[in-house]
Amino acid sequence: MLWALAGLAGLYLVACLVYQARHPAVELTMKEASAAAWPAGFLWGTATAAHQVEGGNSWNDWARFEEEPGRIARGEKSGIAADHWSRVAQDIGLMRELRANSYRLSLEWSRLEKREREWDEEAWAHYVDEVAQLRAAGIEPMVTLLHFTLPDWLAARGGATAADFPQRFARFAFEAGRRLGPQVRFWCTVNEPNVQMHQGYVAGIWPPGVKDPALATRAFAGLLRAHGAAAAALRVADADAQIGLAQNLIVFAPRSRWNLIEWIVAGKVSDGFNWAFYESIAAGRVRFDLPGFPRLDEEAPELLGSLDWVGINYYRRNLVSFSPAAPGMVEIHSGPGPQSDTGQEIYPEGLLSLLLEAQRRYGKPLYVTENGIADATGRHRPGFVRDHARAAQQAIAEGVDLRGFFHWSLIDNFEWSEGFEPRFGLYRVDRQTLERSPSPGSEEFRQLAQ
Repeated sequence: MLWALAGLAGLYLVACLVYQARHPAVELTMKEASAAAWPAGFLWGTATAAHQVEGGNSWNDWARFEEEPGRIARGEKSGIAADHWSRVAQDIGLMRELRANSYRLSLEWSRLEKREREWDEEAWAHYVDEVAQLRAAGIEPMVTLLHFTLPDWLAARGGATAADFPQRFARFAFEAGRRLGPQVRFWCTVNEPNVQMHQGYVAGIWPPGVKDPALATRAFAGLLRAHGAAAAALRVADADAQIGLAQNLIVFAPRSRWNLIEWIVAGKVSDGFNWAFYESIAAGRVRFDLPGFPRLDEEAPELLGSLDWVGINYYRRNLVSFSPAAPGMVEIHSGPGPQSDTGQEIYPEGLLSLLLEAQRRYGKPLYVTENGIADATGRHRPGFVRDHARAAQQAIAEGVDLRGFFHWSLIDNFEWSEGFEPRFGLYRVDRQTLERSPSPGSEEFRQLAQ
């Protein structure tokens, strides 16, 4: 009996060692980041999203959601947000102060199509002018088509779970490509579909505010097929389009590197949350398989060839453990390192590990489409900017085809259900006057610009 127990213990340790060998601890060896270390043509920019900064977006599901008591911290509403809609030229001036050569922005679909099949020409003209101003300033635009918000008329019939969602989104994508294509090369179809699915249909804290695994799986499929349909429409409307999407990636690690169950759980969660969307695209099939959710495996040939580049939004590491009572039987814990104002561990090594893994998996050009920190006092942001730039430059040195890095965010914004309190901006926005002023970290960003 003792020999048997010893043998099992030995097998257990070997299994843990195998997992540790497959997922070695990553270290930053590059001593400092330098503007000179970016390759030629590298995009060093900032990012925002329409609903979070523009103001006046009252035709989408988020505007309705904000009216429901208890949905948004402190009862705040996006309202005028940062008033970017009427301060485009001023904010482009901020980008020039930072010496940024690129800007990732999103189009507010609900502003452009307030009623189904009725385009708002003034809104389209505004975006055409914004892109022209960026070009004139020497700033490369990267345009996101869907950054969480859906038009009221679409949300009313199911949003991402509606049967015709992919077709409606493709029509919008075609119109965007037709109107903006001459001035836009880089297109991002969908921002963080995994987050939109989880927050809206698993946690139930974003629109539509439900907790339903079956609907969550339908939303996953809808967003995936919508990406494929939009990519096809963009290629027709804009022959030179470079198409990708921005996926939120989290480093999932076991709480103990000697706990085999936690290794298995961490791997399962990482496959489902981080990679299922990209793996489905690579396979040309809608595939989703997580405990507690309906399993999907459906043909989707429109996904094949739909990506020219892979986008990574990176903010944190999570430690995981097995918990049968938790959603998906996974319990999430923050890592032990210093944390942002929103409780996310600052862990730049995670960006390096995810870039290396994405390069290994897909072999496509990569962009860090978001990376930033909620830091109202600014005590962490300068080091955060430097250290994550170090991680990016080390990834390039190790063979990763990284072509751009977008800091979230240019200016303080409406941070969804967290309201206005989290401060992500390289420029602070005074909530009373809406005036912009540099925040700690902006000078580090400027020094790293080409």
